This record gives sequence, C-alpha cells and structure tokens, in this order.
Amino acid sequence: MKKVLLISNKVFHYRVSNYNYFARRFREEGIQFLVRANELQKNNPYPLEFDFQAIPFGFFRYRREIARIQPDVVILFLHLKDLFIWPLIHWLKIKRIPVVYWNKGINLEIRAPTLRNHFFYYVHSKCDAILLYSKHNTSDIQPKNRQKVFIASNTINLDALPPVSESKDEIKREFGIPFKKVVLFVGRMRDVKKVEHLIEAFNSIDEPGLGCVIVGDSMSYDLPSMIRKKNILYLGEIFDPKNERMSKLFKASDLFCIPGDVGLGLNEAFHWGLPVVTEDGLQPPEIHYLSQGRNGFVVPENDVGALREKLLLLLKDDVLRAEFSRAAKEDIARDASIENMFCGFRSCVRALISGPAAL
Repeated sequence: MKKVLLISNKVFHYRVSNYNYFARRFREEGIQFLVRANELQKNNPYPLEFDFQAIPFGFFRYRREIARIQPDVVILFLHLKDLFIWPLIHWLKIKRIPVVYWNKGINLEIRAPTLRNHFFYYVHSKCDAILLYSKHNTSDIQPKNRQKVFIASNTINLDALPPVSESKDEIKREFGIPFKKVVLFVGRMRDVKKVEHLIEAFNSIDEPGLGCVIVGDSMSYDLPSMIRKKNILYLGEIFDPKNERMSKLFKASDLFCIPGDVGLGLNEAFHWGLPVVTEDGLQPPEIHYLSQGRNGFVVPENDVGALREKLLLLLKDDVLRAEFSRAAKEDIARDASIENMFCGFRSCVRALISGPAAL
C-alpha cells in the first residue's frame, strides 16, 4: 500500500473531521493517509480514523519519523516560521521523496509583501507540487511553477455538522436572544476580522427587532465599552468542538457578517443558508465562494456606511434574503464539498506517485 504523510502544525478539531474523510477515501484508492503534527487540539471530539502521532517540531525528529514510515509522498502544511521546514524540504529532495506544499500561495494578510513573497516563491520552486486553497490564488504563484499547482478548495466537512431540530424561537430562548432578525458574527477577534466595523454599524441602527449577535474570543477588544446599544449581544466564547451550539446559532440567524477576513465561517454560514456581507480588502481564499449580488455582498473596504446599508437591505427584504439564502446553500454544496477538497489531494498524490516528471 502506498503512503501519504501529512506534516502539520496544530491539528484543529474541524481538520480531524476532514482528515477522517481523506483517510477513508484514500483507503479506497489503496493509499494510507498518515498525519504527524506538533499538537492535536485538546478535547477533540472526533475519533481519529487515520494514523496520527504528535511529535514536537524539530528537523531530526521528523527526519527519523519519515525514514521509519518511508512515505511515497510528503505534504507540508506548515508556516514558513516553523523553521524546521527549511532543512526538511532540502532533505526530502536529496532523498527523492516527492514533497508538496499546501497553503494559500502567499501570506494574504499583508499588503504588498514583495520581499516576504520571495520566501514563498523559493519553497514553491523546491517542492514537487503546490496545493492551493483556491484557483484564484494561482496568480500568486510564479508562472514557472504554475504547472505544479493543484486546487483543493478549502472547506470544513459540512456533511459532519450536526442537524438541529429546535426551531429558531426555541434556540433564541435558549441563548437569550431578543431579536426578531439576527446578524451573526463568529470568530476570534483578530484585527483582520474588523469586528469594530460591525459594532459601529449597529450602534447607528435604530430599527426595532433587528440585532447583532457576536461570538468568540474578544482578544484585545474591550467590547462592553464599544457596544452602545441593546441591539448588540455579545455571548463570549463558546467552547463547542462538536459544533452543536454553533449550529443552533447559525440556524437561528438570518445573515452572517465578518467585515474583514471571513475565513471558513463563510462556508458554515452558506451551509445554513445565511447570506454573507463583508468588505473588500485582505480577504482569504474563501471569499471566492461569495458571488456579489447572488449569495452576499462585498462593500468597499472600511466603508461602514455601505456595510450598514447592505445589512439593512437584506434584513428588511425577506424575498431578496430568501433568494440569497437558496443561492448560498446551492453554491457551497457545489463548490466547497469535502469531496471536492479531497479530489484536489487525490489528483496531486496520483500525479506524484506516477512520478514528479509527470507534472
């Protein structure tokens, strides 16, 4: 049986669900899927259906483990600041083990990082293949390396999200949500998320029955001092590894809004039929699932007035919101299924097992 080894930084619980799916599907192809990482998220609720070990980062540790496993392909899901990646790539090349770099292409959270990009370009050149989150990020790959690119549309295993039997009203009573219509924000409030823009927009909204629910680690934000109206409810962090409580909140909501970096929250919102409103700017690959005027809106960057306008439009127009909701469900099922993501991995692995020269 052929072996594919994924070397990763911390494996979060939602990735475990993905890797379980990958392991099952690769097994059908006669391939064993193994994962080694420096850490597995604590309290991960999913049984591991793939070969996993936590190994502290270090070149010699991972060299020994690779020599023991003897994989046919190694996939690196690491940051460039994980310094052992540099000698590891060169050692894999010396050993003639095909190596894949799985990433966004470059760091998409930095504006015009020309010098930084050359570190990514170097890694791209050394690797035998590049797995990208989105076809739209191919433009961030130098032309000489684009023949190495495979697309694995980034997603979570939407099929594994729990069903919710409770009604919207029952869920609102459970969480103490008093609003008739709800805009939901979910995420760690890093600067790139721009939660302050959403709060500013709702601080200027006086429409009865319309409210905003914010969930996540507030980090450096002093949310109580920022929130000036009762139409904003901060629920704090919700530890929910099985996605049961968050699935309820998505079902109870009407729109989803992260003004900045939308991330995989967009996938989950679309799965539950929530149109998404966000801003232009330094967005991650998942932004390309949003089709302007079909399943959501992208307003000009830092334009809180435009953000407020589109939120109110969709909250007030029930017919338009229903159209966007249907499109959101349809588009994410088509474009971001876990099977689509796996197919990108499978195509990449098949090509390398056949020989890097086949690329």
